[in-house]
Amino acid sequence: MASRKSPDTPFLGGPDTLETKRVESPFSFAGSSDNELNAAILEAVNRMGGAGDDAEDNYQRSLAALKERAEDAVDVIVAEYEALPEDGYLDRWSLVHLLSELRTAAAVKAFNRIITSKIPPEQRKESHDSSTVTEEVIIRTTAVEGVVRLSADGVEEARKVLLRHARHRMFSIRRASVQGLMETGTDGDREELRALLKERGDEGLLKITRIDVREAPQPIGGRFVVHPDVKSEVPPHDLGGREG
Repeated sequence: MASRKSPDTPFLGGPDTLETKRVESPFSFAGSSDNELNAAILEAVNRMGGAGDDAEDNYQRSLAALKERAEDAVDVIVAEYEALPEDGYLDRWSLVHLLSELRTAAAVKAFNRIITSKIPPEQRKESHDSSTVTEEVIIRTTAVEGVVRLSADGVEEARKVLLRHARHRMFSIRRASVQGLMETGTDGDREELRALLKERGDEGLLKITRIDVREAPQPIGGRFVVHPDVKSEVPPHDLGGREG
């Protein structure tokens, strides 16, 4: 006798089946015939967003394999970045971050082009919680971080790029470039940077330092937060509420 199931018995897809959905890769690799390299790039990007206890180990293994062909990978990654649609923010960011992780001097020019590229006008003018300009700035500050890593590795051209973008019109990019050069540049670089900032009236950037998030002062309060230097007690949860 066949078993009967209540109509509200949960199942995936059909009974005793698992329904899966295939998601197409956003990368075409149209300009690269090196299937092995293409697969290594795709593997690293996919592992980048992995989850689970072994996710980081898997990502690092895929990254190590790609680093063996880092210089070859740069041109392919850059071509894929340039082929992506403007609104592919996460995919574009992933490729820039991957370039940064490779830590190859061959990527300096690509980073510079990304940082220099014009930021398109805001596309979400009616939104209160998202911004396309912010997405674009994040991509460019990630490129700055890639340059900072290369500067730390002793790549002279990377230090020149950081000094160049200490003049960038976007504050976040300018600040990241200044902090990066102060942390990784030579004494001569820092002296030139200070002179540049003094000339531009931008010396306040030298007072901004990066700290571990765990060392940052934490706000106190619920709906209305205050700095602990201003008020020590937590405001009541019903602050500003009305009865009835």
